[in-house]
Amino acid sequence: MFSLAFDINALQKIPLFDTIINSLHDGVLITDDEGYIKYVNTSYIRLTGVNGKDVLNRKVQDVRKGARLPEVLRTGKALLGVRRKVNDIEYIADINPIVFNDKVVGAISVVRDITEVVAMSNKLEDYTSRVMELRNKVREIHCAHYRFEDIIGTSKEMERVKEMAQRVATNDMPVLILGESGSGKELFGHAIHNAGPRSNCPFVPINCATFSPQLLSSELFGYEEGAFTGALKGGKLGLFEIANSGTLFLDEIGDMEYELQSKLLRVLEAGEFMRIGGTKPIKVDVRIISATNRDITNMIREMKFREDLYYRLNVISIEIPPLRKRLQDIPPLVEHFLDMQSKRLGKKYTASNPTIEILNQYHFPGNVRELFNILEFAASTSETEEIMPKDLPIFSKVRPQPSSHRTLSHATRSSEKEAITEVLKSFGKSLEGKRKAASHLGISLATLYNKIRQYDI
Repeated sequence: MFSLAFDINALQKIPLFDTIINSLHDGVLITDDEGYIKYVNTSYIRLTGVNGKDVLNRKVQDVRKGARLPEVLRTGKALLGVRRKVNDIEYIADINPIVFNDKVVGAISVVRDITEVVAMSNKLEDYTSRVMELRNKVREIHCAHYRFEDIIGTSKEMERVKEMAQRVATNDMPVLILGESGSGKELFGHAIHNAGPRSNCPFVPINCATFSPQLLSSELFGYEEGAFTGALKGGKLGLFEIANSGTLFLDEIGDMEYELQSKLLRVLEAGEFMRIGGTKPIKVDVRIISATNRDITNMIREMKFREDLYYRLNVISIEIPPLRKRLQDIPPLVEHFLDMQSKRLGKKYTASNPTIEILNQYHFPGNVRELFNILEFAASTSETEEIMPKDLPIFSKVRPQPSSHRTLSHATRSSEKEAITEVLKSFGKSLEGKRKAASHLGISLATLYNKIRQYDI
């Protein structure tokens, strides 16, 4: 009958056998078919903490509590990757049956020290957790705050622009937003991102007009440590890296310096860039939404803007009309801005009918942003909660014109209030309800707002 103990004894008599087995970094334990330990090398003793002399010829389950080796002897099937820990040492054991003449005559367990691997894995998990935490913070900081429903405007001009912007938002193409200063270009940038496929990723805006060419380059592309005097230790991430997988909104792109336009073009064409002072390219996947109040085609003729960059940015263009060309939007904008001031100052501000008339007659070179500033000033300085023409800082710049209200088509002047009240009951007093009510009555939304104030409805 085959004797494993005899054969191990015979093996140990082979020259250098013990030297060879004990030189292994992995631990080795061998048992006979009944589970009695017949051999352990020095690495096994080091890893498991057992005393070699004390465990020989003892059953493995008596020496190693929870040992899986008896299971291998019973089933004849190997167990791989059995994870164990002794004190501060973690290891993995591969346990295989020893088969001779189709009979299990023993088992061998080879254990590998994974303490450092586990420590590195734990560190990696910790770093991964920190990276995810930082990524979530970046998303919280760099996120789009506005949606299309936040864009106030019921005029036909604005409805057309919003409809166009909503269509282009769903694809991933670059968008160029045109419009005068203060017309709401960045608002549309936020809304397009939020309605697009990258809405859960960063939205990173930057105003190209507020930085010098060198600073703008470092903001966009970042830099390596020591790239220039005053560079931060460890370098700095650029906005392209921060916006990776999301959207980079380049406001006032027409003010970007010509040489920097070339660097931007290379990023758009290759999808990669190098930090200032860097030596290896960084891959990025970023949607570009840009905006300008400049006449880019004229700048191209004057060699102030790269034509090839313009075609890269202007895959789809949206032009926002100035406020003076959509006067119908003034009443709902006034209502919206005064609601904001009411919440800020704890009052209930409204605008008188003559005040709306003055605003309708003003040119608004600063567009919606200027309207907001006008109403913020008026609310802060007005002696009453009703904003009067004298409260407006532009009052002296506007020569009041006679009102040009149309009459209602289906009611006499004496029954206007009753007619308006009934229609508002049907359609509601929301902005959309008022728009439908005005359409039903055959008047403009601005006229409806005037009538509501006039009759104190």
